[in-house]
Amino acid sequence: MENLDLDLPYQDIFKNKNMKKQILLIVSALLISTSIFCQSLKINSENAVVNFNFISEKTVGTVTGINATINFDASNLSISSIEGTADVKTLSTKNKMRDNHLQQEDMFNVEEYPTMDFKSSLISKTEKGFTMKGLLKIKGTEKEVEINFTYSEKTFIGKTIIYSNDFDVFSRKKREDSKVLIKMTIPII
Repeated sequence: MENLDLDLPYQDIFKNKNMKKQILLIVSALLISTSIFCQSLKINSENAVVNFNFISEKTVGTVTGINATINFDASNLSISSIEGTADVKTLSTKNKMRDNHLQQEDMFNVEEYPTMDFKSSLISKTEKGFTMKGLLKIKGTEKEVEINFTYSEKTFIGKTIIYSNDFDVFSRKKREDSKVLIKMTIPII
């Protein structure tokens, strides 16, 4: 009967120091590569909402229809990213006449620009949570914005200020009069 000792070829491999180093490098690379991927989070689109307050017009409202790709690792923010869209047709101020006007070409021009888009470029830790820089695109115009946010109890809550003048929507003579306070609430499933 033949000797079926399967360990013999492997023992020869481990006698070679270079081979040991190569195996150690391969195992290390595998362990590191599995730790660098951050967690991809699925949002609860039904309950995700953007609230806004157009200060000078004393107009508040919401935008829903939010879809997002969130890769978030609070312990390694360099590999984290957030990218999302909001459906402009869902914009509501609870005033149908105003909402219909906001959809028109002279405002958001929903037919040509059906979504508002955001893509992060940098996420960093702050004393009160996190800050995220990225490009916000409304009505074809991109502008860098900074969003302060927290992540707690499976919900992202972010706040920022934008100016409608920057996006050619309901422009005012003074930029300050086009200030819009934004609050995003994005629950995770």
